[in-house]
Order: sequence, then C-alpha cells, then structure tokens
Amino acid sequence: MLTDELTVSVDGHLKPTSAPALQALDILWRTLRELPIGEYQHRAMHRLLGAGTTVEMEKFLDGQGLVDFPLDLTGGDKAIVRVWRGDGLTASQRIGARYMPEQVQAPGRGVPGLWAVRDTQSDSLVEEDGRVLHFAIEDSARGWINRRVSLAGYRGYRQTMEDGA
Repeated sequence: MLTDELTVSVDGHLKPTSAPALQALDILWRTLRELPIGEYQHRAMHRLLGAGTTVEMEKFLDGQGLVDFPLDLTGGDKAIVRVWRGDGLTASQRIGARYMPEQVQAPGRGVPGLWAVRDTQSDSLVEEDGRVLHFAIEDSARGWINRRVSLAGYRGYRQTMEDGA
C-alpha cells in the first residue's frame, strides 16, 4: 500500500493537489464523480480510485511514478487525469521556493543595509565558509538563488540522462 504523498490533478477541474495517497485518491475520485463521463469510464475510475485502496494505482505508478488517464467528457471535451508520486515539484522549483532575498539591517545603524538570502528550511541566512553571504543589491541575491535553481535543473537533467531516460 502506498504510504507516500501523491499529487493529483484534472485539467480544468482540479488544480494539482498533494496529500497522503488514500486522501489524494479520494479527492480525485470526488472530482471525477462530478464530471460528465460515460458509464464505462466511471466504472473504471471507481475501480481505480473509489475502492479505498491504493493497490491498483501502485501498478500504474511503478516505473515512472507518473500516470495520465485521458477522459472523454460528454459533449466532445477531453480532460487529462494525472497522478504522480510526491509533491509534484521539480528540484528546481523546490530550490526556488526555499530561498528568499532579504535586506538586513546595517549593524548599529538601524537602517536597511546589504542583502542576504534566507533559507526558509532552516530559517537562517545562507552562509559560505562560516560567513553570511551579503549582496549590494537585491538583484545580486536573486542571481545567487537563480544559479542554485539552474544548477538543480542541470543536475536533474544530467541525472535523467545518466539513468537512460
């Protein structure tokens, strides 16, 4: 049984939502029950999502950790149901969300001073070699963050290529 988080979405009907596996599948099932889909698709989605278990979904998620189900809506419209492991963020997006530029007070002056980067995970200013990194302007602090985002994307791309994907 899946114990990690899943992220679920339905184009135009459910924004990406992360939750523990059973809860995520329940949210998805409640959304799909309201859609104008045919009886065959309804039964298939009920078996997959409405059974109160993750066994069937685990079979689909093995491998890539992502599965898409195209749905034909009555009236000719289509929607894609997407389920994936984890929170759905890329490494780059996690890094981008983790760091924030922050203007720090000049020591003893009580006026805004240089810029630094706050690590929201540790709630501390970023240090290198035991010293807080300072930047003259906000754009420089954002540049430091952007380099980390790019590096995370490069590492993710490189890792994907090394894995043969």
